[in-house]
Amino acid sequence: MKSILLSTVFLLTACYLFAVIPPAKKDKQKKSTVTLKFNNVFGNENFEFKKEYTTAFGEKLTFITLNYFISNIKFTKKDGSEYIVPQDSSYFLVKHPDSLSNIIHLENIPEGKYTAVTFTIGVDSVRNTLPIAQRSGALDVGAAARGMYWVWNSGYIFFKLEGKTVNEIDSLQKRFQYHIGGYGGYDSKTINNIKVKTLDLKELTVSNKKQPVINVQVNIAKFFDNTTPIKVAEHRSVMWGDLSVKIADNYFSIFNLGDVTYQ
Repeated sequence: MKSILLSTVFLLTACYLFAVIPPAKKDKQKKSTVTLKFNNVFGNENFEFKKEYTTAFGEKLTFITLNYFISNIKFTKKDGSEYIVPQDSSYFLVKHPDSLSNIIHLENIPEGKYTAVTFTIGVDSVRNTLPIAQRSGALDVGAAARGMYWVWNSGYIFFKLEGKTVNEIDSLQKRFQYHIGGYGGYDSKTINNIKVKTLDLKELTVSNKKQPVINVQVNIAKFFDNTTPIKVAEHRSVMWGDLSVKIADNYFSIFNLGDVTYQ
C-alpha cells in the first residue's frame, strides 16, 4: 500500500511539473553552410611565393610570407537583422600558400536571404588581452599563431607580409617586412589598427539546396599602391608607428568581393 501511494505521488508530481514547465521547444530553424574563400592575387595574376612581381612604382618583388587574421564574422539579413557567428568559432588565420587555411566553412547558418557579410581583419582587443590559456585554435601563440604575436608588445600581428626586392643592376636581394597590429584599448594615443570590412552581397540565398561560396579577392598589388603609396626602397620594415596606421588603411581596401557560387 505504501509503495502504491508513493508511486501515485510521484506520478502526480511529474504531471504537475510537466504542466508547469513545458519541455523546451526544439529549434525548427533550418540551417546550412556558408563558405568564405580568400583568394590572394597580385593584380590579374595568382599570388605565388618566389614569383617576381612589379609594383606600380617599378619595384621588382618576390614574397616569402603572407598571413592575416579574419575574425568576428556576421551576416546581415534582407530584413536588416543580423546573424553573428558564435565568437569562439569565429577566429581564423589565413597563411599562404596553405590552401586549407584560406577556405573558411561556417556551419549552422540559418537559411534565408542575406545582403552583406562583415568580418574583422585582425583580432579584437578582448581576445588580445585574454589569458593565453583561453586563446586556442587559430589564436594559439605556441602553435597555429606562432610568429603572429608580439611578445614585446603583447598583441597579435594582424597582417604580415614579407619578401625581397630584386635589384636588376647587381642582382642583390634585400629583405622587406610589414608586421601590422595594434588593438588600442589603453588610451586615445594607442594605435588601433583593427579593421572591420563589410562586403555587399546584394542577395545571397542560404539553404540546404543552395550552399554559397563567397569568394573574396585579396589584391596584394594594391597594398603598395593605395591610399598611401608604399615604396619598399623607402620603407623596408614597418611594425609600429604612424606609418603602420596608413598601411592598415591600405590593406583594408585590398579585400573585395569576387563572385558568389553555389555548391
